Amino acid sequence: MLYHLSMNENILTLNEFAKKIKVTRLTVMRMIKAGKIIAFRLTDAPKSPYRIRESEVDRLISFELHKKMQKEKK
Repeated sequence: MLYHLSMNENILTLNEFAKKIKVTRLTVMRMIKAGKIIAFRLTDAPKSPYRIRESEVDRLISFELHKKMQKEKK
């Protein structure tokens, strides 16, 4: 299920995001904790579920591609 922001940007659950980038939900959690993915919680409660903007998929792919290209230049 997609959630919408007022600016018409789709919001994904951890499972939806994981499916899009072909990793596990646990990997997505680790990426959030490591700061590789920008995510937000639905409320201020510590156990509130994370949500991720769909644009993070493109940002993450661009970042990984850039990193790979930099490695190849060396």
